Amino acid sequence: MESGAVTIIQERAPLCFKCVQCMAICPEQAVFVSGYTYDDDFFDLPKYSPNPAAFFDLIMSRRAIRNFQERPVPRELLEKIVTAIAMAPPGLPPIKTEITVVQNTSLIREALPYLIDDYTFICKAMQNPILRRFIKKRSGREMFRALDHHVVPMMKQRLPGLRAGTEDTIMRKAPAMILFHANRDSVLYREDIHIAVTYAFLASHAVGLGGTAMTIVYPIVENNKKLRTLFSIPENNEVVGTVIIGYPKYRYRRGIRRTLKNITWL
Repeated sequence: MESGAVTIIQERAPLCFKCVQCMAICPEQAVFVSGYTYDDDFFDLPKYSPNPAAFFDLIMSRRAIRNFQERPVPRELLEKIVTAIAMAPPGLPPIKTEITVVQNTSLIREALPYLIDDYTFICKAMQNPILRRFIKKRSGREMFRALDHHVVPMMKQRLPGLRAGTEDTIMRKAPAMILFHANRDSVLYREDIHIAVTYAFLASHAVGLGGTAMTIVYPIVENNKKLRTLFSIPENNEVVGTVIIGYPKYRYRRGIRRTLKNITWL
């Protein structure tokens, strides 16, 4: 208001979902939202000058890393990635995203046989008309098309080597992994997690690591009781994303030119 007084539109007060943007903006720290304090819930923003070159260097040099050095990832670097994930904006507060940070490499190796067994079953089931219909109904149209046209043909080629132990084209021998999950009763949690996954692999690159989202991992973890127990996934949570992390084995020297399928300017 012109008087400088803080006012609330009373009829809209019940619509407040506590995004606390009002507290973040107020220069005098004169606005208060129940459950939040300036000392506990806010920090002063760092001085920032737009640097488009640095941003585009980051996103253009990032690659999906699937080959890693046999080298453990220090906890302090994983903690920096977790900090970045926490900064991912929720579509609708409060934050629903939960993560499981797996820095114990032996747990990742222990999970691999379960993924191999489940993909062996899926490949066989997709050849059965009745089971195909069940999988299609359970997974949804988009995921079923991915299974039918990409994942199953790929796995049929890879499973012999996976079962023989001569390759690991599922976990990629990653030294660390982050699983993203949220309570199924939450609102818009999948969208929030997709954003958080992006923050995770960008942060991995920023701290000198490599990471990639592995969409062939989290659906198996979600539906396998033993894997849910192994990775301490809460019973009421849905696993929505996976990022594997480690030191890149190879140094990329060039990027791949990409264009969007279509751009419409209005």
